[in-house]
Amino acid sequence: MPDGHRHVERAAVPAKNIVIVVFEGAEAVDIAAPASVFTKAEQLHAGTYRLCFASPKGGDVQTNSGLWIRATHSFEAVPATLDTLIVAGGDEAPLRALLRDGSVAEWLARVAPGTRRIASVCSGAFALAAAGLLDGREATTHWSALDLLQSVRPAVRVLRDRIYVRDGQVWTSAGVTTSLELALALVEDDLGQSVSMAIARTLALPMLRGSHQPQLSQALQVQTGARNPLRELIAWMSTHLHEQLTVELLAQRANMSARQFARAFAAETGCTPARFVERARVAQAADLLVRTRWPQDRIAELSGFGSVDALQRAFARQHGKTLKDYRASKQLRV
Repeated sequence: MPDGHRHVERAAVPAKNIVIVVFEGAEAVDIAAPASVFTKAEQLHAGTYRLCFASPKGGDVQTNSGLWIRATHSFEAVPATLDTLIVAGGDEAPLRALLRDGSVAEWLARVAPGTRRIASVCSGAFALAAAGLLDGREATTHWSALDLLQSVRPAVRVLRDRIYVRDGQVWTSAGVTTSLELALALVEDDLGQSVSMAIARTLALPMLRGSHQPQLSQALQVQTGARNPLRELIAWMSTHLHEQLTVELLAQRANMSARQFARAFAAETGCTPARFVERARVAQAADLLVRTRWPQDRIAELSGFGSVDALQRAFARQHGKTLKDYRASKQLRV
């Protein structure tokens, strides 16, 4: 059994009702990922959360992958005291059909004032927008639907390249797997960083991305045109940025000569190994600047830079800001 499940603590307050709203054609991961996070949090702190699933009419609901969510509550049967309401996203056609009759938006608008916080995953943001819950707020959704959200609801301040966005008691997240980061952030807001990190380790996440990071990571974009062994090497590099990543060492890991590796990497990814490494290290440094209060020398070391000066120069090339100015500007929006 993973270490995170060994110690169970009793909460001193009544369990918080966590309701995940689902519908026919909803994305299964949008549902399963937050459910898994809150369930693991409950295992760590027994009595903290009570999880249930709700749909407009209740009963069994089939997701877009064919998986069934059994015996969901109808909206009328949802617990009167709601703590957290999370609306899943899903396929465009069933979501549009769901929103056309207005009952979902009407229900969300009705229960929102008595709910401590409301969140959406992916295209679930359209349900919150239809209920007027995003008007005047910052929000995000799946990268492919950002323009649509802005056009159908101009009053929403749509943010791009964000994993999730918090504006007051309303949280929105980007596509599908970002529901993990969203749920972990919600748990951290309740129970602290140590609990969210314990859950992340249990889920074997390679890293826990910050809210401000882009939806499509640099590593994923570079991997798009790469074949193995370079695709696997890029993934490895992204989690070993603090180590020496010279062309010679990377070539050895890929079982290539240095010249062969450099040519293959540039041909398949569109950038040199050195440029990819610098961009990845700056991205990690940027994340640490926002998510921690660590001094610049520690961030430089953990990001693979030999000194703060080296990090500062690379950072200026990519962001046009000093480390201090970047940290200040981003923390105002987190």
